[in-house]
Amino acid sequence: MMGAASVVGDENFRALVECISDIVMIGDLEGRIMYSNPATTAALGYDATELRGMHILELHPDFVREEAGKILADMFAGVRESCPLPLCHKSGALIPVETRVWKGRWNGAECIVGLCRDLSQVQEALQKFDRLFRMNPAPMAVSNLPDQAFIEVNDAWLRTLGYSEEEVIGRRSPDLNLFVDHDEQLRVATMLRETGRVRDVELRVRAKNGRILFGLFSGEIIESQGKSYFLTVMNDITERKKIEAERHETIRELRAALGEIRDLQGILPICASCKKVRDDTGYWEQVESYVSRHTGAQFSHGVCPECIKTLYPEYSRQRPSD
Repeated sequence: MMGAASVVGDENFRALVECISDIVMIGDLEGRIMYSNPATTAALGYDATELRGMHILELHPDFVREEAGKILADMFAGVRESCPLPLCHKSGALIPVETRVWKGRWNGAECIVGLCRDLSQVQEALQKFDRLFRMNPAPMAVSNLPDQAFIEVNDAWLRTLGYSEEEVIGRRSPDLNLFVDHDEQLRVATMLRETGRVRDVELRVRAKNGRILFGLFSGEIIESQGKSYFLTVMNDITERKKIEAERHETIRELRAALGEIRDLQGILPICASCKKVRDDTGYWEQVESYVSRHTGAQFSHGVCPECIKTLYPEYSRQRPSD
C-alpha cells in the first residue's frame, strides 16, 4: 500500500490504476470524488461523469452509511486497516468489497485515495464452501489457529456426537473431553503443525452421552482473509470396527472348534492286544502318549483292582475287601 503522503496524479499512476481490476477512487478532503478508474465504472454501473462530485459514502447502501463514516474515521486515525461494508451498484445490487483508504496528493492538492477489492468471487466461493460444508453427510468442523477453538461444525458433526451448536462453538476439544487417547491426539496435532495436513488417522472420540466412537480423521490448514483455520473431516467407522471385532472373535472360536474336531473326530485304530493306537502317519504308540500329544492331558500311572488280581494275586488275597 502507498504511504500516508503519497503523491498521485502523474501519468505513471494513472496508467497503473486504469489497467487494474480493483476499484480506485480519488476524493478531496471532504470525500467528493474527483477521479475513478474504469474498474469502478465496470463494477458499480456509473460512468466517470456521474461519479465525479459524488460523496464516497454515497456509494454505500443507506443502511450502512453512518457505520461507514465511523470506520473511515477510524482508518484515518490508524485504529482500523480496512472497511468490510459493501458498495451499492447503480441498480441497487450490493457489491461485497474490502476498502482501504489513505491520504495523498492529487495534481498538487491533498486528497483521499480509496481502493476497493471486489470480493464477489470470494463470496461465491465461500457460499459454495458453506453449502458443501453444511450438507456434507460426514462430520466436519472448522477451528481457528492457534487457539483450536471450534468456529463451525456441520449438522452431521452435531448429530453424530450429540451436541448442540451452542455447546460447541468457541470451545476446544479438551473442553468437551472429545478424544479418548490424549497422547494420540497430541501426536496428530504435531503432525498437522509440521506438514499442514493429516490423512486417514484413526482416533477414538467420546460422544456427549459417553459412547465411544471410532473415527477416521483427515484435515488440513486453510487460509481465509489472512487467517489460518483447521478443517477436519471425520469418517465414522464405529460399525466397521464392531464388525471386524465380531469377525475376529468368530474366527478365534472357529479355530478352537476345529482344533477340538481335529483331535476328537474319526475312528481311532487301537490294537486289541497291547492297546497301542495308530496315528495319521501309521505310527503305533501308547494310548497315553497319543492322548497327551493331542489334548494336553497328563497321565499318572497305577493298577486297577481287576489287574491286581491277575498280575499280583498274592497281594489281592491280603486285601480285607477281597
